[in-house]
Amino acid sequence: MVREKWTDILARYLTYLSHLIPILKETKKTVQDMSLEVMMNVKIFDKIKMEEEKRLVKKVRALSEFSAYYRGEIFEYIKNFIYKYSEDLEPIDIKDYLIEFFDECINALEILMNITNPDQKKLDSTYLYLLYKYLEDRLLPIGKNFQEIYTKLVKISENWYECHRYMMIPQTYYRETVDNPDFFEIPGISPKLYQIINNITSLYNLDPNYYPCPEDSTIEIPVVLIDDVFEAFIDNIAHEEQEAIEKICERLGLRVLDGIFLAPKYDFIDVLIKHDFIRENKQSDGKIRLIPQFSNETLILSYLAFVSFRRGFLSKELINWISMTFAFIIFSTILKSQLSDHNIFYPIFTSLKTQEKVIPYMMKLLCFNNYLKLDRMKIRDSVQYRKEIFNFAGSSIDCIKQLILDLSEYLNEIEKKK
Repeated sequence: MVREKWTDILARYLTYLSHLIPILKETKKTVQDMSLEVMMNVKIFDKIKMEEEKRLVKKVRALSEFSAYYRGEIFEYIKNFIYKYSEDLEPIDIKDYLIEFFDECINALEILMNITNPDQKKLDSTYLYLLYKYLEDRLLPIGKNFQEIYTKLVKISENWYECHRYMMIPQTYYRETVDNPDFFEIPGISPKLYQIINNITSLYNLDPNYYPCPEDSTIEIPVVLIDDVFEAFIDNIAHEEQEAIEKICERLGLRVLDGIFLAPKYDFIDVLIKHDFIRENKQSDGKIRLIPQFSNETLILSYLAFVSFRRGFLSKELINWISMTFAFIIFSTILKSQLSDHNIFYPIFTSLKTQEKVIPYMMKLLCFNNYLKLDRMKIRDSVQYRKEIFNFAGSSIDCIKQLILDLSEYLNEIEKKK
């Protein structure tokens, strides 16, 4: 299979955007040139639409259909706006609003068109890179080791934990199983795995046992029985699937002791103490007992830190979900920063028809080494799959909406500087 180059993907990303701008500019000019009397007679837009559809346009079929669809949509939104406000607004005000809406859309498209450059020169001044780095610091931070990344995540989790949880739980989870035979491939957190995490957290907090630390005889570490954790899932994770249990534990910062106990990994204990997820209690015999104070967040952030540190080994579903989340937020941010909430053309950009033409290529662009460093060959190109994951895009998730709002303010600051 031939690996697509950055420039190849960028060209595909720009294809449909480059056709949208002329459509909007031409329609804007049509409205500008109309007299107020003609504009208020909305039947004129049906006539223009029919004439447009008769034009012989030498394009490939997909682009021709794309252009026809958007011209039709734009005219329908104009007609509906005139119908709705014809009695409340003066015709000149209606026209001014329409021109303003067009200008906002064209500005948004100009930023999307110029989001980066083919040769990646002056990378740190491009919109794509700056917006990506803002998100990376909050969602998938980088670091020299697991401990450094975990510390970064704990510091930002108060504001962004719900986003972290959302990004780790792909809505297409049913395609993956926790006992994936590839040890190196890291799947997303499925509902089953989330229940396992909840079981582990409850057992550690309510009724842990204590075990001499293999690496340091002066401390006792909290342990729970593997059977107690996985008993509810024994049909799915049988005894012969011991390797699967060990893989799950490793991703959560835990390990198996003596084949029966589940305990924090030695290098994870220092991190847990540092962030008050374990407290030290000196016993009468002089040994220090480590008392767990876990939450689901403790283990999910461990999983996310593991994912971020070993991002070259993510499963196909998780790569698609993470890259889609980043691309969706960046795309939505540009719209939010340029389009007013009452812009009548907003739904055109947020429709699946638009998203499936733009976001998949932005997902691939974000997989390259200057960005997410993910295997772009695992991005699914199926139209049906795109619709499936975009149906779960985070536009209705409060934490994602807040992130888009914050990022749009950051984008406005970038524009002022430019």
